[in-house]
Amino acid sequence: MNKVTKGLLAGAVVVSLFATMGCGGSDKKKEEPKPATTTTTAKQEKAPEVKKEVVKPVPKSKLYKYALHLNDVEKLPPMTDEVIAEFEKQAKPIKIAPEDMKKGRHGIWVFNSSPQKKGAQVYTYRWTAELDGHHDSEFTNDKGKKINEQHFAHIDMTTDGKTEKLRSVRVVKYHVTKDTGEKGKLEEVYKQTFK
Repeated sequence: MNKVTKGLLAGAVVVSLFATMGCGGSDKKKEEPKPATTTTTAKQEKAPEVKKEVVKPVPKSKLYKYALHLNDVEKLPPMTDEVIAEFEKQAKPIKIAPEDMKKGRHGIWVFNSSPQKKGAQVYTYRWTAELDGHHDSEFTNDKGKKINEQHFAHIDMTTDGKTEKLRSVRVVKYHVTKDTGEKGKLEEVYKQTFK
């Protein structure tokens, strides 16, 4: 054999070895073409937002109104007939300051509890009213600071979260005058706890 033939045979042997070992060029896996991604310019329409309708609370009694932060029924404890009857029983004997829009008085009790979640263990109720003389005059304290006189009343109640039955009732009057000082004087008018 001449040198050329020997070289061809050696080259063939090397190629066949690579082929059996899996190193041949023909055994390479062909990369599959990636699927073409199509972008659509049309936007998907979103479902219309359903706005939760706010139901304004309506007092069950003409003796009070709701504070502005309680503009949604969902924020209120349940106003049961028992609660309203007890409120009216306690509110009617207390003489509150008459309506005077110049002084910002509405001549009515204001229900001003903090917002409450449904299903609480205990519901709390608070009505506040201004009494005669509230902010009508002022006095100077020991440090020379002028303080407005304050005269107001609170009716506080609690009910059981499950049964909605009354647990407690408390009625207080509060006075801040020159005689009582800045800390004021708390006058408890009525207090009862129910079992």
